[in-house]
Amino acid sequence: MRVFVAGATGVVGHRAVRALVAAGHEVTAAVRSPAKAQYARSLGATPVEVSIFDADALRAAVAGHDAVCNLATHIPPLARAADPNAWDENTRIRTEGSHHLVDAALAANAVVYVQESIAFLYGDHRDQWLAAASDPITDTRFTAPIRACESETKRFADAGGRGVVLRFGMFVAPDSEQSLTMARSARRGMSVYPGDADGYFPSIHADDAAAAVPAALTAPTGTYDVVDDEPLTRGEQRAALSAAVGRRRLFQMRAPKTIVGPLGDSQRVSNQAFRDATKWSPRFRSARETWAATVHAAGIEPALSGWVRLLLWLMAFGSVGVALQALFTPRSFYDDFPLGRGWVRMDGPYNQHLIRDVGSLNLALVVLVLAALFVSTRTLARVAAGVYLVNAIPHFAYHARHINMAGMESADKIGILVTLGLAVVGPVLVLILLRGRRPTVVT
Repeated sequence: MRVFVAGATGVVGHRAVRALVAAGHEVTAAVRSPAKAQYARSLGATPVEVSIFDADALRAAVAGHDAVCNLATHIPPLARAADPNAWDENTRIRTEGSHHLVDAALAANAVVYVQESIAFLYGDHRDQWLAAASDPITDTRFTAPIRACESETKRFADAGGRGVVLRFGMFVAPDSEQSLTMARSARRGMSVYPGDADGYFPSIHADDAAAAVPAALTAPTGTYDVVDDEPLTRGEQRAALSAAVGRRRLFQMRAPKTIVGPLGDSQRVSNQAFRDATKWSPRFRSARETWAATVHAAGIEPALSGWVRLLLWLMAFGSVGVALQALFTPRSFYDDFPLGRGWVRMDGPYNQHLIRDVGSLNLALVVLVLAALFVSTRTLARVAAGVYLVNAIPHFAYHARHINMAGMESADKIGILVTLGLAVVGPVLVLILLRGRRPTVVT
C-alpha cells in the first residue's frame, strides 16, 4: 500500500513509519521542516512538507495514497498538563486537522483511514473489564476533541472506506517527555502517577503502539483498544517504575480530582478485540516489562541503594552540627564541643579564624553529600565519599597520634577514636557498596 502518515516524527509516529516500511508499504511522511524531512528519509519514508491545517496542500499531498494514518498529536509536558490552554494545539489537531485529513483521504479514494485516539475516557469502573465496543466514553474536558476525530473516522467509513480508530493507552517510551519526567521523579523517590493505588490505568509501550498501525491497515471498520495484555493497578505500576529505577518505594504526590480528571479513574481496558481482528500482540506484556525496558533504553541510572543513602545522610548529619556550631558560635565550639566535653579546648589556645575554617569545611562537605543524595548517581556518591575521606583520614590520624593530651579522660579518648573512626568507616562503606560497574536492567 501507499500510506500517508501525519504525525510521522512523533513518539509513536516515527516508530509506526519504521514498522510500515518494514512491512513493505510505501510510506509518505508529513513533516513541517527540512530537518524533520531528513529524519523521515532516514526511516525509509518519502517526506512531504505540508500542514494538516492547509486543506488544499494536504489534499494534493494525499492524492494517490491507499491509506491515511493520522498519528498527529501535541501533548503538553506534565508540568503544563493542568493548564487548559496547553491543550489548544492538540484540540485543533484532533478537530480541524482530522477533518482536513478525512477530506483528503476521501478525495484520494483511499481504502482505509486510521485515527489515533485514547483509551482512558471510560470513567471509573474499578476492576470491571472495559472495551470500546461495549463501553461508552464519558464526558470530560478531553472528550470533545476525541469525539470529533473519531466522528471524522466514522464519516470516512460511512463513505465506503474502512475507518479504524486505535484507542491507545498511556505511551511509555524512552523518548517520551512524560515518561522521562515520571522516571526521573521516581529516581528521587516521588511518584507522579495520579489516582488511587487500587485503580487501573491503561498503558502501552510506544513500540507496541506503533506495531498496531500496520496491523490496523487490514482491520475491519471499528474502534479498538490498543493496550498491554496485563493491565496493572496504579499501585502495581508504581511498584514497577520503582523497581526499574532502583527504589524500594515511592512517595505518592497527590493532586486534586479537578486537575487529574480521567487520569485518576480506574479503567481496566482489554486489547482482546484488536488481537482478534488482527495478528497484533504486544511485545511488552505489562507495565513491569515496559518500565524496565524504558528506563534501561533511556540510560537512566538506577537510584542509589537504601544503604548508600542512609550512610550519606549519616555523613551529612555528622558534619552539619560541627559546621553550624563552629561557624556561628566559634567560642562555644572551642569551649564545649561536644556536649560540654571540651575536646577542642584540650588541644591548644583559641583561634577563631581556624575554628570558622573548620565550620566552612564541614559545611562544604554537607553541601556535597546532599548534592550526591539529590542527584543520586553512583559517580557523585563516590566523589562525595572520597572527598569526605580526604578530610576524615588525616583528622583521625592526627588525634590517634595525640590521644594523650593533657586533661583528657579515658572516656574522652575512646569517644574521639570512635566518632572519628566512624567518620572514616561511613564513606569507606559507601565506596564498597558502590564498587564495580553500574547495575544494568535485564529486558
